[in-house]
Amino acid sequence: MQQAEKLSKLNVFLKEVKINDTNFHLRLGANFPIINDLFQKLYSDSPNKEEAFQLLMQSLVKNFENRSDFQKKRDLNRVSNPNWYSSEKIVGMMLYVDLFNIDFNGLKAKIPYFLDLGINTVHLMPFLDVPEFENDGGYAVRNYREVNPKFGSMDDFEALVTEFQKNDMNLVMDLVLNHCADEHEWAVEGRKGNPKYKDFFYFFPDRTLPNAYEKSMVEIFPDTAPGNFTYLPENDKWVMTLFYGYQWDLNYKNPMVLAEMIDIMLFWANKGIDIFRFDAVAFMWKEIGKFNQNLPEVHLLLQLFKLCGQIVSPGVAYIAEAIVAPDEIIKYFGQGLSQGDECDIAYNANFMALSWEAMATRNTNLLKKSMRAVPTKPRNTTWINYARCHDDIGFGFDDKLVTELGLNSLQHRLYILKHYCDGFNGSFALGQRFMIEHETGNARISGSMAALCGLEKALIENNVKEIQIAIKRINLQHAVILSLGGLPMIYSGDEVGLPNNYDYLNDESKKYDNRWLHRSKMNWSLVENIEDSPSAQAQVYKQLKQLIRIRKQTPAFADNNDLQYIDYENSHLLIYKKTDSQGKEVYVISNFSDYDTFFNSNVFENLKSTKLFNLLTGEDFDIQEINFISAYDILWLKK
Repeated sequence: MQQAEKLSKLNVFLKEVKINDTNFHLRLGANFPIINDLFQKLYSDSPNKEEAFQLLMQSLVKNFENRSDFQKKRDLNRVSNPNWYSSEKIVGMMLYVDLFNIDFNGLKAKIPYFLDLGINTVHLMPFLDVPEFENDGGYAVRNYREVNPKFGSMDDFEALVTEFQKNDMNLVMDLVLNHCADEHEWAVEGRKGNPKYKDFFYFFPDRTLPNAYEKSMVEIFPDTAPGNFTYLPENDKWVMTLFYGYQWDLNYKNPMVLAEMIDIMLFWANKGIDIFRFDAVAFMWKEIGKFNQNLPEVHLLLQLFKLCGQIVSPGVAYIAEAIVAPDEIIKYFGQGLSQGDECDIAYNANFMALSWEAMATRNTNLLKKSMRAVPTKPRNTTWINYARCHDDIGFGFDDKLVTELGLNSLQHRLYILKHYCDGFNGSFALGQRFMIEHETGNARISGSMAALCGLEKALIENNVKEIQIAIKRINLQHAVILSLGGLPMIYSGDEVGLPNNYDYLNDESKKYDNRWLHRSKMNWSLVENIEDSPSAQAQVYKQLKQLIRIRKQTPAFADNNDLQYIDYENSHLLIYKKTDSQGKEVYVISNFSDYDTFFNSNVFENLKSTKLFNLLTGEDFDIQEINFISAYDILWLKK
């Protein structure tokens, strides 16, 4: 489309817009040509592209008109501070509403708990309406505009948002973009052959095209949901279902799907969501003969989501939930001329997995080598740094890097599995295998932080020495994610060392999925008088609370694209440097082994003084030629 034609199209639309807001018109004018170009690139051959584009533009106007004055003011404040989500002041927690404290009202009652610990950003695991039984832990959405009634009403949710805003807290929401539940109205009508909705999904009359797709597709859950298509006997058709059979993949080749999903996103932005976590984004576009992840069209879709969001709700940020290789995940921030035009935040999944690899091997060489290979991300983007989450741990590290270290990649993975799941060589861990590859024996790992770090086993055995060592392992994991820069995300329950949850085996809807092992109900009795308690759980809590407090006082722990890994020959240590906007440096030194070890003074570059300040002890650190660090200890040393 020629420039003159684009401007004409924009001017026609602007004349229809009755909004008297200069900032809105400026954002619309700046983003409209790009949105139009991207839309045409994706949908040039779609017969309903003009109808869908008009619907999308109307959605932008409608949702801006519905946005509150409070939200518009907050938007402008955040536009003037575009790195708000990567500040050292931001600390997050992810949780299931019901497992945390029953419902929205129960969650609201625990705001003082968040504030005491230092949490100001809360990621609510899926809280939308879902089928009662099979719902993939909330990721099979039945209605995108209604909350799950077991958590309360929409009024209850809005009251929760109001209290969060009063306390300057942020809400993170999962937006499940790739698929919806087979009970969703779109799916019900599509199954009937309703012409409006049948193209919202990938339906096929026989196995011809599904078989062609399957040749280049991977199975996500090969044990519990083999194949990528589900047969519908009532109308003798096949439907694409990459995840589970009750989760139908949305067809983004139909522009009406995109328009609907962007409208849903803006609806929730107006409800008070501060950050959207785009779930399973890597799978959003499918082509026969092409690998079903990370296709170029996915990135065009994400640019459209963000550009539309920037017009209506520019203070909202976006997370890409793309658990893919580092050279692929970096693309979700945007590339080339589109740098920064996709998601603002992505999961540092590779670091998470490698930190567990380092703890199993007592060796940080692969962690350090892998991190140096990660491409530099764009400015004004950041990572979510985390140790555990609701999902399993997959060791998808680069086989080439493993080989360069003289290791066999499969045997190395099998060793890690034995360590965390089999008690191999006196291991402290109580994890379990998830999704075993029967040909190779490779698998992923389920288990809580306390179980994987040895606290659960030590408490069962009442081994006082091992309890203290396990607490140090937990503290190490938390200290690292809090000091890397970016948005640290604590998994609910880890702050008090909750053990594995074995009760899921008694639930027919959950027993086939051992990820419920680390989805425990919060034990509030552990929190009673926690400041005065000598228990192991209280120690975990108080140490984490101290780490969070110190992080918030240390500007170097913001993400300024300044993380610098420091080469050092001691394979037990991970050493990096963070620098704030004023040039003040903090050295982070972590010992991933159960042995005391040492480092030389030459790790500190261009240091003119013989003293640093230990942020964790509040005392001076006298630099020696040889400096000792205890097993599983961590140093935050300020220059």
